[in-house]
Amino acid sequence: MKDENPVRTARRRSKRAEQGRCLLCGRRKPIELHHPVGKNHDPPFVVPLCLACHVLATENLRIANVDMRYEPNASERVKRSLNASAVFLEMLADAQRRWAALLHSQSTNEDQTDNNQNRRRK
Repeated sequence: MKDENPVRTARRRSKRAEQGRCLLCGRRKPIELHHPVGKNHDPPFVVPLCLACHVLATENLRIANVDMRYEPNASERVKRSLNASAVFLEMLADAQRRWAALLHSQSTNEDQTDNNQNRRRK
């Protein structure tokens, strides 16, 4: 995919790094750069993760039996890269489910608070 505006893309990446937040849990520093498809497969593709999430991402790759070593065969390298990406996307999906549940519980709590305040006014 062609980057239509590389300057804007670079700015967004820079801001994310400057925020010092984990992409998965939102924790602040210490942040490490994780290669979701493997540094041997696509070195510039990195995401900021806290130490705990980075360890978990690496462990998930191990559990999934994804070989992250360099592979000279392009077809095999793409296969490894796609498997690594799938493992990371599963982690991201889990994080999004947690965020949705958190927003839902906050919304429910706010609704209950509003209902209680309305009852007191009556």
